[in-house]
Amino acid sequence: MKNSTLISFTFIIILFISSCGNSETKKQEAPFEVQVVDSVIKSLNINTSTSTVEWKGVMVGIYSHNGFVSIKEGNLVLQGNTITGGFITIDMETVTQSDSLYKTEENKLVAHLESPDFFDVANFPTSTFEITSSDLNTNKVYGNLNVRGITHEEVVENVVFDGEKNSASGTLKFDRQKYGVAYKGSKKDMLVGDEVVMKISLKTY
Repeated sequence: MKNSTLISFTFIIILFISSCGNSETKKQEAPFEVQVVDSVIKSLNINTSTSTVEWKGVMVGIYSHNGFVSIKEGNLVLQGNTITGGFITIDMETVTQSDSLYKTEENKLVAHLESPDFFDVANFPTSTFEITSSDLNTNKVYGNLNVRGITHEEVVENVVFDGEKNSASGTLKFDRQKYGVAYKGSKKDMLVGDEVVMKISLKTY
């Protein structure tokens, strides 16, 4: 009788320990919460009527000219808040001068910029920037700039993207000499700074 009672008691203890062990195992095997990364890719068109590109060029390091040029078309490809692709097409036939320095009714400065001495707009009516990648840590967007049919890799710096306002902005600086934008055969070209600055402000939809 005593042996039977002892065996029953031992069996109950084994069941209890086994039950506790299974409970702990289940707790350990419970899956951790997985954070879902926004991997949705979407394309936003650039609103050409509300987006702007402001250009700036320096003469002999003393004074500068600035103006605007219109965007013909473009889009931004996004994955979450990261710009992964897209393009901008600039209409070179829309160059204007904003500053009043040496500004004439005939727009001589604009006419000269459009001539073969510089951007040769008649033969190259558009310029493009094709986005290849971006770096959120440095606020930079990388891509290929094409001017006068010549392509080089360039970078847009100080990029700010606002998903709620559907806007993006940044600054692109490039060496005009790399693209054959030069007053060839004239010493006056030495008076023109090589760096062209383009401040880009985009609105998307």
